[in-house]
Amino acid sequence: MRLVHETMKARHAAMLLLQALGACTVSPEPAKDPTSAPEAAAATEPAPAARAAEPAVIPPRTGPGWLGVELAKRENGEPGVLIRSVMRGSPAERSGVVNGDVVMSVDGQSVSHPSELRGRVQAMPSGTRFSLCVLRGEQTRLLSVELEAVPNEDEVMRKSYVGAHAPEFGALDAVQGSITPSLHALKGRVVVLEFWASWCGVCHVLAPTLNGWHDRYAAQGVTVLGVTGDPVELAGRAAGEVGMGYPLASDGSGSMLRAYRAYALPTLFVIDKQGNVRDVLVGYSTPRLREIEALVRKLIAEG
Repeated sequence: MRLVHETMKARHAAMLLLQALGACTVSPEPAKDPTSAPEAAAATEPAPAARAAEPAVIPPRTGPGWLGVELAKRENGEPGVLIRSVMRGSPAERSGVVNGDVVMSVDGQSVSHPSELRGRVQAMPSGTRFSLCVLRGEQTRLLSVELEAVPNEDEVMRKSYVGAHAPEFGALDAVQGSITPSLHALKGRVVVLEFWASWCGVCHVLAPTLNGWHDRYAAQGVTVLGVTGDPVELAGRAAGEVGMGYPLASDGSGSMLRAYRAYALPTLFVIDKQGNVRDVLVGYSTPRLREIEALVRKLIAEG
């Protein structure tokens, strides 16, 4: 009996440790020189607790400035820095920066390399206003920007995806259960899409919750689908050991992982019947999972 008791204590301690971790980090695709590294680095931060009911009481985050763009060098040594992409809801988007703009100067000081622009932005605290001179086609525009504090990974994902149409699924191989390898074919159903891996302990903690959702809501029009970059055989063994009872698929090419930027695991997307992302959770948070289940029930009732 003492041995059983000690074993149970050890398992309980391990479970608490996994919950404290928040998320497991996946090696991201090669760095694309964003203006701030946290879009990748913050993957190791714990998932945030439930959002407060009154946002006004939350003190503003302070720290280095964040612009919310992905940068690239221009070809042939041309001056300026290319804006490869602009994150939805970012300071850059609000100031009018668009994909393909070329930043020529910051507050009148020219920039010629992504690292130079990134350094200038990070040297300014959040809340700083400055002018950004961009070249768009053949026209030069002067934009006013107000920086925000660097968001955590959960906030980055929500800014990037919530309210937008979910990316289409890539080429998937079935691991277990009946899978529909197309988002379009799932129109009319609520989709809970999980990105996980066999080596991710936090994913193992999440599995019972998703099992419960699959059991309770599948007949009401909800598809719970777990997607992993692991090979089919490895994923199948892990699923059996963990007790994952919902449909699973392998994204061998990694195209779906990249499309959803699921570089921290587990990452959970809730997609409505029209294919729009309604919420994203990075890591594990019991209060946030309760919020997401409430959202799933609400989406079931929507036409």
